[in-house]
Amino acid sequence: MQPRELQLIVARLSAAQPITDAFENEARVPDARRPWYSSQKSHISGWLSEYGQGGAYDRKRPGQDARHFYTHFQCAPGLLWLAEALGEDPDTLRHGVEVIRAAGPKGAAQCGAFRKVVPWERIETLLAARETQ
Repeated sequence: MQPRELQLIVARLSAAQPITDAFENEARVPDARRPWYSSQKSHISGWLSEYGQGGAYDRKRPGQDARHFYTHFQCAPGLLWLAEALGEDPDTLRHGVEVIRAAGPKGAAQCGAFRKVVPWERIETLLAARETQ
């Protein structure tokens, strides 16, 4: 799957996801600077929209596939949102939140821990299930 294809699917998903929203609200520092994006949906969509070029993230090897996106995206709440929006089991998502918390403050460690709970292969399965609905 190409990033553009994933971006089109993301565009049809609901931005509001209860487990992700609760996790982000509890983790947010009250006076912290807000990110440029309004939701994890817009974060991922923006990231994917620039995937064929350097973009705001100054990618060194643009043009990789959607799996590459998933394995290199460094925002655990974004990965959580994607899995939740695609219909992952809530118990699996809650376990994912636990491993994100246990991984410490570094985004790479949090994402690596979450990807062990919801690997790309599971995202592919969820995507395929959406296509057959």
